[in-house]
Amino acid sequence: MKRQYYTWVLLLVMGIILGGTWQFHRVNRGVTPKPVMEQRVYPQRWGGSQKAPFKVLAASQRTVPDGKEVTIHLLLGKLQLANYGFHSKNLNLIEDMWLNIPYGISNQSRGMQHPNGRYYTEKELHRSTNKDVTLRFSVIPNSYRYRLQPARFSFLVPERPDQFVKYSVMLDLTHDGSVLAS
Repeated sequence: MKRQYYTWVLLLVMGIILGGTWQFHRVNRGVTPKPVMEQRVYPQRWGGSQKAPFKVLAASQRTVPDGKEVTIHLLLGKLQLANYGFHSKNLNLIEDMWLNIPYGISNQSRGMQHPNGRYYTEKELHRSTNKDVTLRFSVIPNSYRYRLQPARFSFLVPERPDQFVKYSVMLDLTHDGSVLAS
């Protein structure tokens, strides 16, 4: 009687393990092995993809009362609709542009601005011309004081629905003035 009980328990445990393994493989069948790939972009050179070509023209940092303000000046080429911010056929690129400070706080810009400070409208973003864009990021000093790697401006571009490429431009935030790292 005891032997029959242990046999049934063993069969039940093996069935649960086999069922769990089957379910795991069924659920993860279509998952991309590397959903985000990082690619470095160098200043003053066109980078990005055909969906969102861009060139970082300048980057600077200045001290403000509550920390630092990093300003990125870039030129955006002709943009194609993509799943920016996980919304299909979206051109709200600002959702995928970040100032990343490793082991610190990553923050978004306040918005895409013209060099004169005026914000881009939805209509202007849809025009098929190059866009001269200024991004401003606020950084608190503690978020980069103890970093171990350089900060970077990152632009996450959805190449396919299941594949993203993070284009990164390295920044040197140790001083005020120009902060582009080569």
